[in-house]
Amino acid sequence: MQTEVLPTHLITGLLGSGKTTTLRQLIAQKPEQERWGILINEFGDIDIDAATLEGIREPDSSDQIQISQVSGGCVCCTAQFGLVQAINALLQHPIDRLWIEPTGLGHPAKILDTLKQTPFSRTIELQAISCVITPQQLSQERWEKSAVMRDLVNLADVILLNKTDLAPAQELAAATELLENLYPPKTIVMPTQYGKVELQTLQQRHKPQPFVLMQGLEEHESQLNVTTTSFQSQLPGMLACQVSKDNDQLRALGWLFESDVQFNRVRLKAFFDWIASFIIRAKGLLKTGNEWQLINWSEDSGLTFSDVAWRQDSRLELLFKTDFSSPESSEIQDTPNFKDIEFQLLSCINQPK
Repeated sequence: MQTEVLPTHLITGLLGSGKTTTLRQLIAQKPEQERWGILINEFGDIDIDAATLEGIREPDSSDQIQISQVSGGCVCCTAQFGLVQAINALLQHPIDRLWIEPTGLGHPAKILDTLKQTPFSRTIELQAISCVITPQQLSQERWEKSAVMRDLVNLADVILLNKTDLAPAQELAAATELLENLYPPKTIVMPTQYGKVELQTLQQRHKPQPFVLMQGLEEHESQLNVTTTSFQSQLPGMLACQVSKDNDQLRALGWLFESDVQFNRVRLKAFFDWIASFIIRAKGLLKTGNEWQLINWSEDSGLTFSDVAWRQDSRLELLFKTDFSSPESSEIQDTPNFKDIEFQLLSCINQPK
């Protein structure tokens, strides 16, 4: 039964850490009598994570799970107004629990300020903040370089050290040692695979640290100084396409295709082999054959395909490397231009007979 106090969960983490996968695992554990609100934030304008969750939701469960998305920016700053609007919209429904997944480029400090300071119609009761992170991301080199990552870890109550099955023993040991030496210590540090965590593990109140020095806010603001516009695409079945740039540097590309556009899996693998050195993250919902598949690419996992019951359209988004996103980014070559990328992507689309 709905109460005035709304338990609210924040799932943070870097790009490709497995936040949405974790959220899918939690949705599978939803108590039958509970009604959930889920808010997904995506940096680009092509909504994929929210569509993925729509694709796994049972057809008759719309009154049990309300999904909202905020795209085209980060809810902690450029899309902060969108965060408040989306929460207010979800509060129009009789939800018993709220889940918020910010973009992997987000910083949780300003989200926490918004949740605490905004006079919502119901009292937000923040539950344990989760940070999903992988051993590869949690290297000593990246820890020293990325103030945003340090803030993500320091603000979290629960650390989900995800994709441990993909980490070499030495890498896993180094990440575990780093987390064990944090002060103040974390409430829970849990190794996970495929984002599997028990719902009850996260059902505890957030415990604010008496003092946390935020070092990554300036770094975060510099990450999000981008402009997003539409561009002229030459691909068949195009519904929409968006480009985000920081001055002249390409940050994100996204495409939305009609539902009858069909992709070839073998050629998609070749496309990602070609573009892998330029991107930090890619995801999509693409029709391959007669079915749709969730496409994921990250630096530590490579390319993966999984079945999803999505039948509305096909969509794909690429996030490109910059000097803040990866320790190796200073060594990458110049990013290919739109024409080159679309020429390669065109080869992945099956031509109608």
